[in-house]
Amino acid sequence: MEWLYCNEILDLKDEIAVELLKVTNKYSLSKLKTEAEKSLVKNLTVENILERAKLAIENNARDLETAVVKFIIKNLEEVKKRQEMKSFPSSVIERVENMKVPEGKFDSLFKNISEMK
Repeated sequence: MEWLYCNEILDLKDEIAVELLKVTNKYSLSKLKTEAEKSLVKNLTVENILERAKLAIENNARDLETAVVKFIIKNLEEVKKRQEMKSFPSSVIERVENMKVPEGKFDSLFKNISEMK
């Protein structure tokens, strides 16, 4: 209801934001979708980054996907330690590779992913 009156949501729990993102994508509610994405971006963690990457791709949430890519780059050492790295969507991995970063920084990341598969 808050969104209906104010056109923004100030405090949105992650579980609700996930469901809201799915619904807003299905029914093309772009402004509300943006609010759901903003909420999810605020709460990215190493523990939920894979889930958020998949959610972004499944729901065509470009802002969330971009935030996921930036989060991975910023927290690369911690992210690459996680076993689920082998499950990251290839489009996210490609975007990480294409970002301007110091040469060689991703060599070990992608070597580790290849070895996990």
